[in-house]
Amino acid sequence: MLLPEVSVFAPRVARLNRERVRAEATRLVAMTDTPDQNSPTPEQLKEEQFRAEFQVGGVDRDMPAEDQLEQLYSYLDAHYETPDFTPPWKGGAGDPDPADNYIARLPDRITHTAMLMLGSGLDHSMPGVVWAEGIEIEEVPEVGGRMFTPSEPTGAWALSFHSGGWWRGSGNALEMSWRPEVAAAAQRSGTIILDLDYPLAPQNTLAEINELVRKAAGIAQHHNATSLTGWGYSSGAALAAMNAPLFDALVLTFPDLGSVAGLPEEIRAGQSVPDPSTWPRTLVQVASQDEVAGRPTGVEGHEVREYVSRHRVSTPAVARQKISDVAEFLRVQSSR
Repeated sequence: MLLPEVSVFAPRVARLNRERVRAEATRLVAMTDTPDQNSPTPEQLKEEQFRAEFQVGGVDRDMPAEDQLEQLYSYLDAHYETPDFTPPWKGGAGDPDPADNYIARLPDRITHTAMLMLGSGLDHSMPGVVWAEGIEIEEVPEVGGRMFTPSEPTGAWALSFHSGGWWRGSGNALEMSWRPEVAAAAQRSGTIILDLDYPLAPQNTLAEINELVRKAAGIAQHHNATSLTGWGYSSGAALAAMNAPLFDALVLTFPDLGSVAGLPEEIRAGQSVPDPSTWPRTLVQVASQDEVAGRPTGVEGHEVREYVSRHRVSTPAVARQKISDVAEFLRVQSSR
């Protein structure tokens, strides 16, 4: 879809619009209790102010990262309906497709929105688009996995685990959102990454899921991996941490470690996340505005990096930085 040309005067126009809307708001407040029928309603005024606040296609290049995230998220929130992410054991409908399809579309929507709201002259490419070229892909059906082999492998391996609150994250979300980032990290780091489309709750327990993780670790060992890292995002990070004894290192991206304790006992099946003091070398990636996962505690002895991000949404620049840091950590691990 073609984007409208952006005038260099867009920021000035936006400021004038905001001033006009604020002046109109002041005028309405001063009016009598019997307003003119032609006057805008409060709802109309709110919508007009919302539109004026956006600086479509042109903002100052030194806009703080927090403001960039606010513009991006506000536009997404206003234009795309957020589905229900509630798991079935907490009263959700139990159909993962609406949430998974929303996640699957996020990378393209973020790129488009960033071009529209933050300026078309910036680099708004997502990591899976710019860094995955040259990767080789092989299906590993015995563990429901896909292996990503970089063009210059170092001999190091990693197992990766998608998000989804234990009950979703497969299908379109896996293919269009998570695995492109896995491919990018593999290619940039030289690490062979086996990504698992692991079985989901409530049909499966954590004990059964962990058994599959151990089986996948055995595949890496069979291929004489020089080291093995566990990398997961959100609940996938909790899955990696639960299996810390299997790994030489961990990468926990926006980890939702509390999601384990929040499971019904029949699904949790006695499984738990070990104390961070027992983890191997670990990179913990934290979102500054995470609305889903609580900030992990007890991780002071590990490498912790914070990103201006929400749990699911960040600017493309932050998304690239996040995967670049994962790749750098994996690259260093391969040389240890």
